[in-house]
Order: sequence, then structure tokens, then C-alpha cells
Amino acid sequence: MKYHLFKTALIAAVLNGSSTVDASSSTRSLQNTYETINGRSCFRSLDGMIESMTDLVAKYPDLIAMESIGKSYIKKNNPSRSKYDMNYDLPPGYDIYAFNVTNANSARQSSEKGKMLITSGVHAREWAPPELNARFIETLVEGYNTDADITWIMDHNEVHAILYVNPDGRFISEKYPSSYWRKNLNPEGCGNGVDLNRNLDFKWGDRNGASNDPCANDYHGTSANSEPETRAVVEYAKKLFPEDQRKDDPEGQMSTAFGEDITGVYIDIHASGGYVYYPWGHRDAKSPDNEALEALGRKISYFNSYKLWAGGQPDFMYEAAGDYSDYMYGALGVASFGYEIGDDFQQDCARFEDEVVPINLPSLIYAAKIATKPYKDVKGPDVMEINTRVFGGRVRVRAKASDSKMVNSITGFSNHPTGNQIITNVYIYLDVHPDDYQVGDKKWNMEVLDDNWDTSEETVRYDVPTRGLSSGRHTIYVQAIDSRGYKGPVSSKFIDIPAQNSNLRGSS
Repeated sequence: MKYHLFKTALIAAVLNGSSTVDASSSTRSLQNTYETINGRSCFRSLDGMIESMTDLVAKYPDLIAMESIGKSYIKKNNPSRSKYDMNYDLPPGYDIYAFNVTNANSARQSSEKGKMLITSGVHAREWAPPELNARFIETLVEGYNTDADITWIMDHNEVHAILYVNPDGRFISEKYPSSYWRKNLNPEGCGNGVDLNRNLDFKWGDRNGASNDPCANDYHGTSANSEPETRAVVEYAKKLFPEDQRKDDPEGQMSTAFGEDITGVYIDIHASGGYVYYPWGHRDAKSPDNEALEALGRKISYFNSYKLWAGGQPDFMYEAAGDYSDYMYGALGVASFGYEIGDDFQQDCARFEDEVVPINLPSLIYAAKIATKPYKDVKGPDVMEINTRVFGGRVRVRAKASDSKMVNSITGFSNHPTGNQIITNVYIYLDVHPDDYQVGDKKWNMEVLDDNWDTSEETVRYDVPTRGLSSGRHTIYVQAIDSRGYKGPVSSKFIDIPAQNSNLRGSS
């Protein structure tokens, strides 16, 4: 079966929740078609995905790079077939590929860019996560120079993606769907692998959240980071996220907060159930950085309406020790999350296209926005929408900013501490991102329409003069600040300036 690649078409910029990404209404075809999983035309197969991503890299070499970061168990160890007590063909073994999605020609060097790492395919039987991860990659690459937010994300940040952490297991799951294969292909012990999401070196071996029984679905392996797939991801993550934000004794210093100056976002996509989870996962208790982590969890839920599965929350389901989410936070200090998408391991295509993709892509774009300083930016107010109109020698910009809407919209929760502050300023920048602003660049204070900065939500306006501007496309950036001094995520929009003495109505 072949797959004509669905384009995750951008209807409008994802302006912190006011716009949407529609992945189901528009299709396109690259020069090639790609193999899909039998019975699921929406999911590229393992081989089809690798082929399609290779083609994407070839088409956009300045926006996406691909590298092998390690080998699967089969490819690394070439075990004898006699070690396996099963009637399945063994996979040939695979490289584990990582993709770096960024504008390689931007003014910023890699060391100056925020980093986001997103993984999928840890559990082989969960078919939808790698496809969602790939759609995210394609949305970024194809949205560059078309969508203003995506353009600055790609200029300022790097989004790193590993589609298949467990390619050996994925081979078995695709070829033998009834196996519901979960683990990798390490045959030692019981012959059915190690749970890679219990194998990491943070709270590894905790019996409350993993099993020492090799036959169990959550078997943690013989030692922390024992599996080649685990080591490949860990070593890659260590290269991305700065060493100076790590603790000397991660488990011994669990009660010490990392603070607001850490950098980096990590997301691991799983299926299913409709949850967003974040540390702690190995125990039902809040982490010392819970204020920021919960704020981001709530804002992710604003897009997808998922429940919060985290220590100290009412929807905490069960402990998971040695998992990726706790490791990336506890050992590396990054803002770390997981998604449980959809309602089935082998998700049907109708729900995937009509629900799973549209509600989750905007949340991933939001997370990518705050990759540089996630613990600070998430506490600031969000710019919910930007409307523009170009006429009479000026651009009228109208925006809505809210400190409360995204973080306090989750059902059944009281207001969050970061969402009760009043908006004190909203700034607009022309052709310069706020992080790049220097004296002499164009920046203005927007005017509050009711004349009072006295609530957590405000509507603001400013008329940007166009005198002296060249005709053609320009970019406006808007950022809000609350009474605690927190600057929120930046939202942006392209505007087209007409030739002198002609009027053009912009989008509104």
C-alpha cells in the first residue's frame, strides 16, 4: 500500500491558541509515494517513513538534517535466531535516526539556539506517535517563510526529533499486529525484550514503577541504560542540553529546584488515553519545579484537552520508574513532558486525522516557542490573537493578551499561581524579534483599549507608521508582560506593505 503524503496545512499562524493547524483537509503529493502500514493508510510504515524523511532532507537541506545516532539491538549485536522463543521473522536491524529541524543559515549559531527534543516509537505497538512526530517536522519545514511563528522558531531554535527509538520492535509490530509488541528485541531472560521506558538512569530499578521480571511488559533490563537504543537517545540528549544545568547527584538532589534559567524542552509521544504527563512519574508527588511544569502542562492541555498525569495531580495513574520524562528532567534539567495521544495502540485513521493531529500540532508549536527559557516564558502572558490592517500610511495592529486564559482553562482545577497577574505592558516590534532587539530598532508600547492596565486579560492596539518602509513583506512581533515582570511567549505575523499611495486591507 502506498501513501500520498498528507500535508499538515497551516490555516493561520499558531498564535498561542487563537489559530489552528489543520492536517486533514488538504493533501499534497511529493514526487514519491511511500509505503504504509497494512490497513492504516494514514501511517507510513517504518521503511516508508525513513524513505520519506530522506526525501524531505534532500528537498530542504538548509532546514532539516538527518544523522544516525546509534543502532538497534539487532543491528548492534546480531543475535542468533535460536535465542528467541517466538514464531516471528527477526528484523534486519536498524540505525536510529535523529533529525535537526532549524534554519541552518540563520544569524544565530547552534550554541545560541534553544533546543527541543521530541521522541516517539519507544513502545513499538503504539502506531500513531511516529506519524504525529513526522507531521510536526513537516509542518515546521514546510511552514518556514510561510508562517511567521514557524519562521522565527526555525531561526532562533532547533527542534530535534527521533521518530523511532525502538525500530526493531516496530518491525515486529507492523508485520505481526496481533503481537502488540511493546519492548525492544533483546532476547536475554525471557526472549521478549526490555521496556525502553523503564531503562533510564534515574530511579532505575524502583520496584514501584518497573519490574525485574524479564517476562513483564515493564521489565527494566539488567542495568540502567543497558540497551543500545537507550544509550543512543541519552548520549544525543546530553549533547543538546547544557552540562552546567545538571546536578552533581540527580537522585540525591531531587528536592532542589533547577530554577528559572534552565534551557530546553523534551517531549516523548506515546499512545493512548488522552494524557499530558510530567515529573514526577516515579512517585505521586510534585517536583520542586512544579509551578512551571504544571503551567506548561495546563497550557498544552488548552490545545488538546488532555488530562494531567503527574505527581500530586488527581489524574495520576501509576508510577513509572526509569522513564524518559523523569530522566530528562531529573538528570538533565529540561522541561520534560509526555503525551498519551488517541484512544488505541493501533489508532484508526479517521480519529487520527480529524482529532489527534489537529489538537496536538499547535501544542507542539507552542512548546517549541519557549524552548530557550521554558520555566520563565511559560509563566508570562500569552498573546492570544493578532489582527492587522494596512491603510493610510500605517498598520493598525490589534491584539489580545491574557495571563490567565490558557493556564486556567483546564476543567476541575483552581486558578494557577502564574495566571492571576495583571497585564502591565504589551510591546510590538517591527522586523526584529524581541530577543534580538537593540537600541535603534523599531519597538512601541501598545495602547490598552479601555485605558486601564488592571486585569489579567487586555485588548491592545497600535498604529505602526509605514513611512520609509520598503514595500513588500515585513514581520511584526508582539510580547506581553505581567505584573510579576514575566515576559510571555512571542507571537508574530507577516504583513504586506503596499507601494506608496496605494491602500491594501490586511487580514483581520
